[in-house]
Amino acid sequence: MTHQEIQHISHRFYPEYRPYALTLTRDEEQAADLLQEAIYLILKNHERFTRGTNLQAWVKTIIRNVFITGYRKGKRRQEITDEQPLASNWSNQISTPNPAESSLGAEEIMAQVESLPEIYRRAFLLHFNGLKYKDIATLTEVPIGTAKSRVWTARNMLREKIAR
Repeated sequence: MTHQEIQHISHRFYPEYRPYALTLTRDEEQAADLLQEAIYLILKNHERFTRGTNLQAWVKTIIRNVFITGYRKGKRRQEITDEQPLASNWSNQISTPNPAESSLGAEEIMAQVESLPEIYRRAFLLHFNGLKYKDIATLTEVPIGTAKSRVWTARNMLREKIAR
């Protein structure tokens, strides 16, 4: 498809294919959205068009496929929301305390982390800062299993200290 053909499609696209989109969607706004998505795909995939074939049929196929894809997505969303209906009066429900919340501030928690033995503190802080166990093992010059064990031990030690 040449650049001139692409321009031709985009300039005449909405008026020519709008009725087809309206028959599919039966809604003015949805038809405009459908055409916008279809023109994007046409421009994106213009090299897939085979010269000498019916351009109008190719465009209508893309419009239809975009509509079907959107319909299926909407149907899946509807199934998900039907499976999990919102509870009525959800705003009046009593909230339960979160056991993960703590009255400790960030400074107090960091003080607890600093009180860990060096080998556990270093492994924990490296993991906390986003390093993978493999990288922690390399930096601390220990096997990966030891790095995992040190992070796990540090977590347990912190959990016990914070629980007190």
